[in-house]
Amino acid sequence: MKTSNSHWIMGTVTTVMLLSCALTGSAQPQPGRGGPGSGGGEKPWEKRKREVQDKIGGVAPAILKLQSLKKVNVPSIDRAAAEASKAAEEAAKDLIDTAFHDGKRHIVPDQYKTIQQAIDAAKSGDVVVVRPGTYFELLDLKEGVKLVSDSANGGDEMVNVKGARMKLPRRTLRTIIDGSKSKASSRGMINFGPGVSRKTIVDGFTIQNLPDQDHHIPGHAHGINLRGASAVLMHCYIRANGSTAIGNHVVYRDQKSPMKQRDFRRANIHHKSQAVIFRNIVCDNLGLGVGCNHFSTPFILGNEVFNNYEPEDTEQLTPGIGAMHGAAPVIIGNIVHDNPGGGILCMSGSPQGAHAIDGPTHPTIEKNVVYKNGGNKRPQIGSTAGGSIKFPVRVIGNYVYDAGLVGMGFQQGAVVVIEGNMVSGSALPGIAINGAIALKLNHNQVTGARNTPGFVIVNGAVVHEMKGNAADSNKGPRFMLQKSTIIQKPKPSS
Repeated sequence: MKTSNSHWIMGTVTTVMLLSCALTGSAQPQPGRGGPGSGGGEKPWEKRKREVQDKIGGVAPAILKLQSLKKVNVPSIDRAAAEASKAAEEAAKDLIDTAFHDGKRHIVPDQYKTIQQAIDAAKSGDVVVVRPGTYFELLDLKEGVKLVSDSANGGDEMVNVKGARMKLPRRTLRTIIDGSKSKASSRGMINFGPGVSRKTIVDGFTIQNLPDQDHHIPGHAHGINLRGASAVLMHCYIRANGSTAIGNHVVYRDQKSPMKQRDFRRANIHHKSQAVIFRNIVCDNLGLGVGCNHFSTPFILGNEVFNNYEPEDTEQLTPGIGAMHGAAPVIIGNIVHDNPGGGILCMSGSPQGAHAIDGPTHPTIEKNVVYKNGGNKRPQIGSTAGGSIKFPVRVIGNYVYDAGLVGMGFQQGAVVVIEGNMVSGSALPGIAINGAIALKLNHNQVTGARNTPGFVIVNGAVVHEMKGNAADSNKGPRFMLQKSTIIQKPKPSS
């Protein structure tokens, strides 16, 4: 996934810094000292200050009346992560078939010297069980085979992983697939064949040391290649690979044609990419943690994604989870933190192929916990030019902490639904809508924006519906509207 850092939220930064200078001295009450909705309500001086600041913010009084004055109570990251885990579990329960694999068991290394030999011998419905050890292989999976680490001797006990909040089964950490003896090529550590279904499962491995790739050129290897594949990847530790850890995209009928001649239209898709990526830890990889490209629609559920990075000598930054070129992943219940290139981002790409195609990207981003990503260059959650009126980017019920830029940023015509999110402790606005369209901006909470208002709507942005939002302990007005429009739908008749 090739991305440029030059345009990300810069319009918001410039506008907000000017607004911040104009609002110097209009500090909000400090946390714990009262504020909107706290205790018995605002004190007279607090109410007067809010009313003055609301007037400065430029939002019409009728719209302000629809917002909330309650105090924002920020849950701990641990509490938010527990909620995210439950949401991921619920989303995954109908996607993974636990009863299909009742066929023959193939044991490595007892019966086969290598994992690949066992996979080759297996049939759909069979299980390949791998004993603890380190295996220097690049694997090709095939339809209907389950590859699982051995659970004997306490293998299913959940244990800590260095640097992570999540735990993984002990069997994951003691069963290692290692690429350090291979050479850079188009092959990943695990390659799922085009067309494989969710009956193909990989469960419980450390997957590491794919040789360094240039992951900004077409056809590069990912740590896990999900090209035209809809497999299940679960309980894995995917670390220290020299490329994007997990890559998803469809396969076209003319996939072997040169990029300039290829038909990237949706009608030319030969194999979809609808993988289930569930409860993995993805860290310390060169590139994205999870990348979604070319109309892929994976389910990314309950993973922890952190410290995935770019070389220091490049300006192209890649986020923890990223989507472009028409991808529509469902991203639920993940913990995404400490990725220098940003948290969860969807963006436009350059038109490609014979018909200059770049479909709008429209993920569902729900119940994730996102913090300390992107430094002062990228948001925790954001979209550039993603979504459409029919298929908006949906950002629902996420927890965002400690942003060095904006907590959530949407720009350049992005079309979004933003509901029920909480943003705490951002350097710039908690939620910034910069030349974008918000079909709904409802019931969000922003607190502790250190240098700006809590919500900023600027540069020709349009908000169709705005109600129930709370903002406190930010600098300046709760809401800032500049050269933009809020269209509040009329109440339905009774």
